[in-house]
Amino acid sequence: MLIFLAVIDDVVKRDKLEEMYVLYKKDLIYTAYKILGDYHEAEDVVQTAILKVSEHLDKLQDINCNKTRSFIVVIVRNLVINIYLSGVTSTPAA
Repeated sequence: MLIFLAVIDDVVKRDKLEEMYVLYKKDLIYTAYKILGDYHEAEDVVQTAILKVSEHLDKLQDINCNKTRSFIVVIVRNLVINIYLSGVTSTPAA
């Protein structure tokens, strides 16, 4: 996550994403983990979701509101569902 934040030139955008990540990280990982059952896979999904949010950051007014939280949770949930349905995970099958 730090590498991604380091390449963002806009300080305001970077701070907003970092604040969002810190604020919602536990909820987002929990949402992904419930379906995937793998903590590291859940972390990857959350980081991908933050990347997707960065594309729409200008549409978000307040970071600390239910609307923003719901928006990010829906992105995580959809990413997890896509991974689950495709059967592609980074964890090798036993």
